[in-house]
Amino acid sequence: MRPDTYARLYGPARPTPSRRGTGVAVVAALLWTVALLLLSGLGFLALWAAADTGPTAGIPRHWLPICLAIAAVPVTLLRAPAVRRLSVPARALVTGLAMCSIAVGLVLRAA
Repeated sequence: MRPDTYARLYGPARPTPSRRGTGVAVVAALLWTVALLLLSGLGFLALWAAADTGPTAGIPRHWLPICLAIAAVPVTLLRAPAVRRLSVPARALVTGLAMCSIAVGLVLRAA
């Protein structure tokens, strides 16, 4: 049998994709889910509290720097050279861990 018989009959061999990093991606997704749920809940409660104080003219201006600082954390982490060398699931894990710790800190401060 010739070595290229398989390729002629079935096409080029396609190795199965590696399942390395699947656990890391699942943990990163869980961390991001917890962080986003906590931050959205805090935002809802903050808007409700602002609306309860009386008539408002939109979102209070002092919330803008807080929201920008929270959004700047994953962007700053992703631009760091040490994080850029990591695999994609590991990058998601690092940024998810940072965002989850920020969200938990804000919830504990608000409580």
